[in-house]
Amino acid sequence: MISESARGEGGRVWVPRLAGDKRKPNDIPEAERFYILEERYPKYGNLVPRDIATREIFQVCTEMGLGVGGGNMVYLDLRDIVKAVGRKKVLDKLEGILEIYEKFVGTDPLEEPMKIFPAVHYSMGGLWVNFTKDEKTGGLKKGDPANMMTNIPGLYAMGECSFAYHGANRLGANSLLSCIFDGLFGGSCVKNYATDVGIASADVPQSAYDVIVKQETDRQNWLVKNEGAENPYLLWQEMGKWMTEHCTVVRYNGKLEETLEKCREWKARYKRVKLSDTGMWTNQNLSFARAVRDMILQAEAILMAALQRNESRGAHYKPEFAERDDANFLKATVATYDEASDSAKIGYVNVDTSLVSPRARTYGKKPDSASAKAVAVPAGVGV
Repeated sequence: MISESARGEGGRVWVPRLAGDKRKPNDIPEAERFYILEERYPKYGNLVPRDIATREIFQVCTEMGLGVGGGNMVYLDLRDIVKAVGRKKVLDKLEGILEIYEKFVGTDPLEEPMKIFPAVHYSMGGLWVNFTKDEKTGGLKKGDPANMMTNIPGLYAMGECSFAYHGANRLGANSLLSCIFDGLFGGSCVKNYATDVGIASADVPQSAYDVIVKQETDRQNWLVKNEGAENPYLLWQEMGKWMTEHCTVVRYNGKLEETLEKCREWKARYKRVKLSDTGMWTNQNLSFARAVRDMILQAEAILMAALQRNESRGAHYKPEFAERDDANFLKATVATYDEASDSAKIGYVNVDTSLVSPRARTYGKKPDSASAKAVAVPAGVGV
C-alpha cells in the first residue's frame, strides 16, 4: 500500500546494479542504480499496476539477486519529487504512510529511500453473487432483487466481499468503487427483495435456526475439549509460509501440487489442535483456532483453482503458461464447499464480455536484455 501511494506521487523504485552493494542508498550514484520499472516499462514507468510492479520486484530480488543487501528489498525513492515540488507538498499528500514508515523503521523517508517488498494484504475474489443482465442496455437490470444476492436467498454481498471487483487482479481504488457503486445500485435491489420477494424471518421455522446454532456450538465445544499436540498459531504460521512461497507472485504446478498435499496434511493436523485457553470469556485463542480451520479450507480452494488454471491472467502468473488463454479460461472460478469431502469443488461461470472485449495488458515491456547490466564499482567502495 505504501508503494502504490508513493509511486502514484512520483516515487521511484530502484536497486543497486551490482549485487551485494553495501553502500548506503544516498552514496550510490545515479548511473549505478537500476530503475526497474522505468527501464522495463518506459511508457508507464513507476505507474504500472501493482501486480506488474510486484512481479518485477520479486523477480529482481529472488531470481537476479539484486535485492538491497542481498535480501528481499528494493528502494522506493521520493527524493526527486521532494526536489521538484518541495517537502511540504509531498507530506501533505503522503503524510499517513510516511509517518508509519518512519515510526517502524526509524529513518526519514524523504531524506533516505524507503526499503519495501510486496506483502500479502488482500484476498482477491470473494463471495459469489448473481447479476441480472438488462438485454436492452447490456448492463445490469436496475432494481432486480437478484442483483448482488449470494446463493443464499436474501443474503447479499456488497463491496469488497463480493467476487465481482477482484477476479484476476486487484486494482487500485476498487475499494472506493465497490463501496459507492454497490451502495447506490444495490440498495434498491435489496429494498425490492424485502418488499416484494422475501419472507419475514419470523416465518422461517425455528428448526432452521436451531440446526445452525447446534452446529456452531458443537464445533466450539469440540475445540475447547479437544486433546492434541498441535498449536493453532504454529499451524497458521507454517501455512502462511508455504502459501506465500508457492502460491502468490509466481506459481508453478509442481509447487502447487506439493502445497496442496501439505494443505491436506494441515487439515489432518487441525483435528489434533489443543487450545491454551479453555475459558469461555473473551477467549481469543478459541476465536483464532476456529478461524484457522476456515483459512485451511480457503487455502485448499485457492490451490485447487490455481492448479487447474493453466494460463497467466492478472496476478495469477505461471511461467510455464505465460500467456492468457481466453479460449479455455475466460471464466470466473467458483469454489463451493462440499461437506461430504470437507473440501472445495471447483466450477466455472462464463464472463460476459459483450460490452468490453478483453485486451492484452503488456504496458510496453522492453526485453530484459541489458536493462540490469552491472556496472563497475569505484575502487575503495565497500561491497
